[in-house]
Amino acid sequence: MKFKNTPRVNKQRALSRWRMGTLPLVIVVLGACAWLAFALWFPRPPPKPDATWLRIIETGVFRVGIDPSFPPFESDDAQGNLYGLDIALANELVRVWSLNSETPIRVEYVYTGFDGLYDALKTRQFDAIISALPYDPKKTEDVLFSHSYFNAGPHIIVRAENTTVKTYYDLMSKAIGVELGSTGDTFARRWQRRLKFDLRTYPTPADALHALRRGEVEAVFTDLISFNDFARREGGVQPVGDALINEFLVIAVRKDAPTLLGHINAVIEAMKRDGRLEQLYAEWLQ
Repeated sequence: MKFKNTPRVNKQRALSRWRMGTLPLVIVVLGACAWLAFALWFPRPPPKPDATWLRIIETGVFRVGIDPSFPPFESDDAQGNLYGLDIALANELVRVWSLNSETPIRVEYVYTGFDGLYDALKTRQFDAIISALPYDPKKTEDVLFSHSYFNAGPHIIVRAENTTVKTYYDLMSKAIGVELGSTGDTFARRWQRRLKFDLRTYPTPADALHALRRGEVEAVFTDLISFNDFARREGGVQPVGDALINEFLVIAVRKDAPTLLGHINAVIEAMKRDGRLEQLYAEWLQ
């Protein structure tokens, strides 16, 4: 005897398809959807500012570690007065921060030998290093680095009348002057065999640039700081193209100061956009 499919029988068959565990799975899926909707409509509040930033805001003091022996980035006039690009940058940081702070913020400099800057930062002798500090990937486990504010890598420097050299490939088999042991020296040796550079080393960048002026070498690989210093006093030379090797200068803070780092980066990026950083270059590096 056969039974006809009635609405009641069809409903029972549909319910029988639900296996054990299906209902809990549906509940989990619905819960996940609800959590996602909550996260989208009600985002997390911003993280709490770090203790270093809170202290800067409360006390109005931004402590900076510096080795004042590297003009034109930082120098001491022997009377306790600091000047240079890094000093101007630090002053601009606190000027911008003071606009949104109830307490005006000032810079307090802590003199430290360059080799001891990282250790002094770690032991909280100051809040940040602003001292022509090159980015060092080996230090990223210990500190946080800001966005770069200057590229100190070596450039091609040629005589002012030279219009043929555009890249280092144009210098194949030519005499190249470098400061012994410099980044420019490293770059030249890397390409020496392939491009057959006649590499000539000198004690200082100025010595290499004098050799360029005398016609002893066709080009010099050195940084723009050395070039600008020489060009201002002697003239007769010009840079060509971009940096041969990137050697970015950055600011370092402790790992537990991400809020401070964020405020530093915000000012640096704003200075790049509106030309204030270029103004600092013009004032201190030319």
